Amino acid sequence: MIIAAAVKFYIEKTDQEVILCGLRHDAPFRQLAALGFEPKIGYKELEQGFITTDGEFLNREQAYYHAVSCRQIKPDDGPAWLISEMLW
Repeated sequence: MIIAAAVKFYIEKTDQEVILCGLRHDAPFRQLAALGFEPKIGYKELEQGFITTDGEFLNREQAYYHAVSCRQIKPDDGPAWLISEMLW
């Protein structure tokens, strides 16, 4: 089951990838700002996706199929990628 929107970032200072989560995809960017990061300085956005109840990061396409298989959403005729508005 999908439990949160997430964004995977590369932090230049630590040479590490991190995943920040929130209700919508804008929340991780607000978290970076609260940590003192200027927009697009000191980090790179790698990928947007979602976190499952198992703590697994899924990209938008993987998350769409996961949400369908968990019956969180019904398949539709639109693009096969998940946006948070489809869940809540």
